[in-house]
Amino acid sequence: MLSPDDAARLLLPVAESVASVHAASGRHGAISPAAIEVDDSGRALLVDRTRVAPDPAFSAPGAPDDVWSMAALLLHATTGEPPAALGQPPVVPRSSGWLAPLIELGLRSDPRERPSTEELAAYLRARVAPPDQRRRIPVAGLALAGAAMVTLLGLVGAALLFGGGDAESPGTRPETSDTTTPEESEPTTAVPSSGPTPPTAAQLETFARDYVATASGDPALGFTWLTEAYQQRSPRYREVWASIRDPRILSVSADPAAMTVRYTYRYRLRGGGSRTEDITLFLVQDGERLLIADATAR
Repeated sequence: MLSPDDAARLLLPVAESVASVHAASGRHGAISPAAIEVDDSGRALLVDRTRVAPDPAFSAPGAPDDVWSMAALLLHATTGEPPAALGQPPVVPRSSGWLAPLIELGLRSDPRERPSTEELAAYLRARVAPPDQRRRIPVAGLALAGAAMVTLLGLVGAALLFGGGDAESPGTRPETSDTTTPEESEPTTAVPSSGPTPPTAAQLETFARDYVATASGDPALGFTWLTEAYQQRSPRYREVWASIRDPRILSVSADPAAMTVRYTYRYRLRGGGSRTEDITLFLVQDGERLLIADATAR
């Protein structure tokens, strides 16, 4: 099994390949561990559809769906299990960490509630380093699913890829004698990731408060805080928020690892009466900006 970060680093190139296929009005239709190859540099590659057969364990119920299959692949990478082994609908365990909201959305039974392939890739891209600074990771956790066979894709070295400038010309560094000890050598320092900084719990809680204030004051503006896919699934958004008056947040808590924020708020209805709801927002990072990919209420 891989950690959420390692799974995201490994499968980001695959997610981007799938998004490119969909951008060209195509689909893969056979995404599974068997459709992933890892080259000598540790980069995961998506195998052409003509070279693999669909795996029922990684195929969406009903019509094939690449987003569902990618979510199943992320689940398998972080748990070692295909979706069917974790219930119906699958219960995503803690080991999936911050990937859990994305996996849960991707495995939803209604295709209209799943993110797009580009949103899935963007979610991963926002949380891991760029490819040229990405850490090479072991991929033994991505076993090929089968009735009784477990085939490992391979094991890649755990070395770090460092960013660097032009090579230095001979003589530009002081020469050291053959007797130089390791203690006298200059230490090597990894180049930090240039990706966006993950939000803190306090920032997520502030986001929730600001969102409620924005959406209730200007529903059209609040609508822009949603991802494009979530906007398409929310045709009554403006109507609902236009009926809310004087919202007051009673409590709020956030989970930065899962990119979720939960709040309880009470509000008056335009037609009279009041209501208290418990809301959970599922967030994604778009650069330095947070967007709402989904929400649940109870």
